[in-house]
Amino acid sequence: MRPNKPKIVRSNQIYERAKDIIPAGSQTFSKGVTQFVEGFAPKYLARGKGCKVWDVDGNQYLDYIMANQPLVLGYADPDVNRAVMDQLELGSTFSMMNELEVDVTELLIENVPSAEAARFGKNGADVTTVGVRIARAVTGRDHIAYCGYHGWHDWYIANTDLNSGIPEFNQGLAHSFNYNDLDSLQQIFDKNPGEVACVIMEPLSVLEPQNNFLEEVKKLAHHNGALLIFDEVITGFRFAVGGAQELTGVTPDLTALAKGISNGIPLSAIVGKKDYMFALEKTFFSFTYGGECLGLAAAKTCIPKIRDENVPAHLNEIGTILKNEFNKLAEQYSLSDLVECIGYPCRSIIAIDGKGKFETLELKSYMQQELIRHGVLWTAYHSLSWAHKLEDIEFTLNAYDLTLKSLRKVIDSNVSLRSFIEGEPVKPVFRKVADFNSYIQQKGNTD
Repeated sequence: MRPNKPKIVRSNQIYERAKDIIPAGSQTFSKGVTQFVEGFAPKYLARGKGCKVWDVDGNQYLDYIMANQPLVLGYADPDVNRAVMDQLELGSTFSMMNELEVDVTELLIENVPSAEAARFGKNGADVTTVGVRIARAVTGRDHIAYCGYHGWHDWYIANTDLNSGIPEFNQGLAHSFNYNDLDSLQQIFDKNPGEVACVIMEPLSVLEPQNNFLEEVKKLAHHNGALLIFDEVITGFRFAVGGAQELTGVTPDLTALAKGISNGIPLSAIVGKKDYMFALEKTFFSFTYGGECLGLAAAKTCIPKIRDENVPAHLNEIGTILKNEFNKLAEQYSLSDLVECIGYPCRSIIAIDGKGKFETLELKSYMQQELIRHGVLWTAYHSLSWAHKLEDIEFTLNAYDLTLKSLRKVIDSNVSLRSFIEGEPVKPVFRKVADFNSYIQQKGNTD
């Protein structure tokens, strides 16, 4: 028997209070109502444990969003929680420095190949932006070449359609290039000779690097006098303890880290070569909560646990099963042309393409709706955690089986797909993007 849709009475009541007093209704675009089927999906979560969450109406879900991907160990990890609570008893922030700043810096130097020094922020955008600032300070140049999603600051968002309030000059300083397309990067250098301060990119996302792409990007950047910055906000501590640079053997000049560094307790870090990092003695990066101790205490426990429990290997193992078995189901229901699980197993994405027959966002909305009906919270990617075990993967594959079977029936009915969506379909966060590869990355990366 097909389950009923979840009751979302309290969710709706809270949203009625929020929508007129909180711009966009949410603190984070990808957590807001436009990213879920409004009228069907819950709007507010109340608690989480391991890989499961409960909404304010008491409905339980197996979570694959995992708070936008920082929870590499899972919700409320007992070891991280204990470290945070112990530190809270001592104090969360102080009038002078705290030894934890040194402890965690030493941990990063020990585990991240590019790290010779570190400074801390709170969000990924803090450290991608200070990385760009360091590169500009070191090189005396203003232009930036970028690939992927890098946060909310002016230098990046200027080239999206959410750029109201950003001075137009930023659009002329940031230039997008395509992943696995060295020529598109070369063109940026050719058009801006001697003006590019850095190449900043997500080293691994959905696509695998071809023809030594990352090594060639590094060579091209250095040949043109630019620094190479890896945005490892997502890949750090998830793809490997030392991130994509450990996996690929390509070491950047600077690295931005966040998300998995502290399992959801706010912390980020910019790390890199001393020659570049110490430019921060002459350019400003300072704020009240720099060095705040709860995030540092979490990281001091989180990083060794990821390493000692070999968490990346676990994510790869269960993620490989999930990816392979999903694609078998898609083939079984003759849906492989519309949906495919792609990307690295530790963080795979369901690529959805309506092929001109269906609205892609309607396909995504229908799948999300049915997965929620079967107890899975999903926005097209799998942010796996240490807490996800084989039984959770089996539960998920059963939900996918039921969802794809239902989708096959809907398609065969020749009735409009929209009529089967029990609410408002999801909407994109960005509509203006520089290239397809950036769009693919943003589907899983956007905050």
